[in-house]
Amino acid sequence: MSIGTERIETAPAADNATARTRARTLTLWAGRSTVSIAALHTALFAVKSRSEWTGWLSGDLRGADPATHAESASLFWALPGGFVIPLLLLGLLLSHMARTDQKVPPYVGWAIAAWVLPAAWILGPSGFLLGLVPAALLILASRRARR
Repeated sequence: MSIGTERIETAPAADNATARTRARTLTLWAGRSTVSIAALHTALFAVKSRSEWTGWLSGDLRGADPATHAESASLFWALPGGFVIPLLLLGLLLSHMARTDQKVPPYVGWAIAAWVLPAAWILGPSGFLLGLVPAALLILASRRARR
């Protein structure tokens, strides 16, 4: 296996198949929801930052005074410089692990929740709350796989 993962294994045969199927389904939907969050974030900020792309590609942010380029810099860090690509890759990895019957370590769901909750508290109601969906699905999947 890879990176400390193992196959989803549970109790006796009949219960084992049902629990394994549930854990796989929960993990697959966690991956799909994570990819969806990345796609929604990209769509939203691609529209909001459309006017900034020319400046970014021409190097306007390199060595720029943060005070004069604050909005452009914040939009950059919200989209291409932010967490969208790693989030997309995580979602694809989770989906792959579900399809290949690999168990996602329980700390992944808990780590996502530990990242999302303070961020949502700091920002208030925002898209960060959507991160609770894959976190909860992964936590439930790890509990199902243990049974």
